Amino acid sequence: MIFLLASFGCDERTGTKDRQTASTVTPTKELSAEEKLIKLQKEAEEGNSTAQSNLAMKYESGDGVPKDIAKAIEWYQKSSIQGNTSAQSNLGYIYYKGSDISKNFPVAFDLIQKAAAQNEPSAQFRLGIIYAYSTDIPKDNLKALEWIEKSASRGYVPAERKLGDLYFSGDLGVSKDINKAIYWHEKAANDGNATDKGTLAHFFKIGLGVPKNVLKAIEWYQKSADEGNIYAINAIGRIYKDGEGLPKDLGKAFDWFQKGANLGDADSQYSLGLMYESGNGIPKDASKAFYWYQKCAAQGELMAQYEIGWRYFQGDGVPKDLILAYAWLNLAAAQTQDHPFVLVAKKDRDNIEKRLSSVERIEGQKLASNWKKGDNFQESNGRSPETQITKTKPTELTKQSTGTAFAVSNDGYALTNHHVINGCTEIKATGHEEVVKVITSDSVNDLALLQLSNTTDDVAKLNPEPSKLRQGEDVIVFGYPLNFVLSSGGNLTLGTVSALTGLGNNTNQIQITAPIQPGSSGSPVLDKRGNVIAMVSMKLDDGKMAEATGQIGQNVNFAINGQTVRAFLDNNKVSYKNGGGFFSHDKDNADIADEARKWTMLVECWK
Repeated sequence: MIFLLASFGCDERTGTKDRQTASTVTPTKELSAEEKLIKLQKEAEEGNSTAQSNLAMKYESGDGVPKDIAKAIEWYQKSSIQGNTSAQSNLGYIYYKGSDISKNFPVAFDLIQKAAAQNEPSAQFRLGIIYAYSTDIPKDNLKALEWIEKSASRGYVPAERKLGDLYFSGDLGVSKDINKAIYWHEKAANDGNATDKGTLAHFFKIGLGVPKNVLKAIEWYQKSADEGNIYAINAIGRIYKDGEGLPKDLGKAFDWFQKGANLGDADSQYSLGLMYESGNGIPKDASKAFYWYQKCAAQGELMAQYEIGWRYFQGDGVPKDLILAYAWLNLAAAQTQDHPFVLVAKKDRDNIEKRLSSVERIEGQKLASNWKKGDNFQESNGRSPETQITKTKPTELTKQSTGTAFAVSNDGYALTNHHVINGCTEIKATGHEEVVKVITSDSVNDLALLQLSNTTDDVAKLNPEPSKLRQGEDVIVFGYPLNFVLSSGGNLTLGTVSALTGLGNNTNQIQITAPIQPGSSGSPVLDKRGNVIAMVSMKLDDGKMAEATGQIGQNVNFAINGQTVRAFLDNNKVSYKNGGGFFSHDKDNADIADEARKWTMLVECWK
């Protein structure tokens, strides 16, 4: 098994020989979003009708600029005068909707009709919808169908989708035809986005208007999931978990739920919590169950809020805390949905309330009343022994291991690996006299968020487009490995991105060739502009690999990718800086080292 070859720990253990990981970088030659907008604005002002239309769309949707319908109309009009059919169609639709400005059907109809006659597919579709459903002109099903079909024939996805619906329902006088309905929905899915693919998958899964076909459903869910649709990802996990239409596979279910959970899908987070709680398909782990239930509960999900409250009451996977148990059950009990667990939550909340003092009850009620979506309650001071379990602290501590961390926020937040701080009584960081606080950690993705003892002006900048990382790109790792023998001023190593997935095709990791040593855990992986694209996590165990294969792997190292790092910071509401921008450029390795040295640090685990 490949997992036996992994050395999950690139921290430096005192008196032991340990391994570590590396990471990768992506220098992109593309313009930043800011540069693209400046370029588009200039082209529009110079009279380019396509640029004018595209700039208008940005103002209409608020894409990269403040939403401004007046400016959108202004640019659409300039483009329309030059005969841009897309601008005519969009401007006509604004006047037709009348939601942002006064509705003007004659102007709308004229603009849309003019663009449709010139084969603008969006205008053809909108004209068909006007003939089918508008009360401003007499309904005409034949003309409606004619224009919708013309639009669909030109590959306009909303028209393809609409034709599929019409052949399913027989609306507008269309004869029902399941085969044609499937054809147009599949065409819309192929031409369209992840939502279209997920919708078609759902049709096949439940047999809505099509023969039920779970394998076909998974095929389309997979296509939708490949585009990042979290609902499709969760749906595949549930199919494998329940064995719906094919053999049950809890390993695959776990992989899909984990992918969805890391992308913030509440259903996937709850499903992961259930699997860790029951040990169904994976090793039972109360602390990991609590972690994922908490993520889900922070999104306002009733069942997860109940589970968190119950675990604080029982001390299951988390220190027992009756006030937090009371607060979470209060939230679950306040849910308005018709669900039996609302009554259960009320009953358990009332039982806990009897065990609280008046001060504790008020504190729990205050926590619940001030809660807002995305929050996780922080522990309060002054808990009685009855409501909070305390830990005894050793009188003498010794340094057990070291790793690397890097600052990501001016507020003093820093990142390192979960395995660097796991089990430590105290965490210390160079340049900070006081003990570092662990805010939260993610054992699944091997991430930990630290609070330094003071704020800082020097912080890392994250690559703003981590999904564009390419195999073969150069990377730089800067950290504090082998601190007892190597430079105390940090160590820089170079490498490339050897694979865009990690161990066992883990999509939350990348594989890099940059050499690493014990103590590299948590080191930032940088691109040629000095932006963080990943974080060192682990490497293959040379000894175990030699034992298993007879060979030693050469620079097979893994790093947590940029998407996962950013999601972790976003979920914990950490304000971080993005790189890029108009003045961003490739830098010398020496300059990158000088900058990284300012916001990286050696961290020590004391027990």
